[in-house]
Amino acid sequence: MAAVKKEFGRDQLSSDELMDGLEEIRATYPGGVRPERAKKARTIESIAAQKRRSHLGGDGNHRFEGERYLNIRDNKEARRFQLRKLIDEGGQDSVGGPVPSHPRLSKWHSAEFGIPEEEVHALEMQDAPPESLTYQGWYYLMHRTEPWPVLLGSALVGEGEKRLPEVREAQIRALDETRELYQELGIKNLDRAMKLAIEHSPIGADDDHVVFGENMTREYVNTPELQERLRHVFILRLHQNRV
Repeated sequence: MAAVKKEFGRDQLSSDELMDGLEEIRATYPGGVRPERAKKARTIESIAAQKRRSHLGGDGNHRFEGERYLNIRDNKEARRFQLRKLIDEGGQDSVGGPVPSHPRLSKWHSAEFGIPEEEVHALEMQDAPPESLTYQGWYYLMHRTEPWPVLLGSALVGEGEKRLPEVREAQIRALDETRELYQELGIKNLDRAMKLAIEHSPIGADDDHVVFGENMTREYVNTPELQERLRHVFILRLHQNRV
């Protein structure tokens, strides 16, 4: 008799089955959560235009890390590491560390492409694009309504793709290619221009975050209901940049 394949929401999957099932979903979305990476800007003007769009409406990129921290009320280990992650994202310099917040690193990058902080501030005071407002509204609401294991598991969409050897290799290779491009473009302070990309790469702060997200998912997304809720979130996050 042929074995019946387990299904999300109906059966309890093992941790390996859960991770494999999520990767099967990811495989149906070429490019993962950031399909625009294939369309890399290669001039100062085009990179600056991308950055101006990214600053519209303000940088809400890591407000959700605080929401995750507040949501974890019954697990000291998970809450403690989430606090560490919040500090990594929001600025190690807030506790005497060497690295500023990721929004600050983004401004460093913009400055190297001719966008002064005054212009960034003016862009942040404008309305966010409708698609950004819609997605961010859903994303913040999700962090106030889903159980914390699902919230930590949702990091497998972006950060979690760095678990995959081919993604790690591609992102490390992209760092070298980006540095070479910036040198060709005459960017003066390469270290400042590259710092945010390094932090988000497998050799930056994200490396520890990837391990944390996977471990928490394997251990605590452990019922058919939680696994099905994570499946929904996983799909919606992959779909966000395709609408």
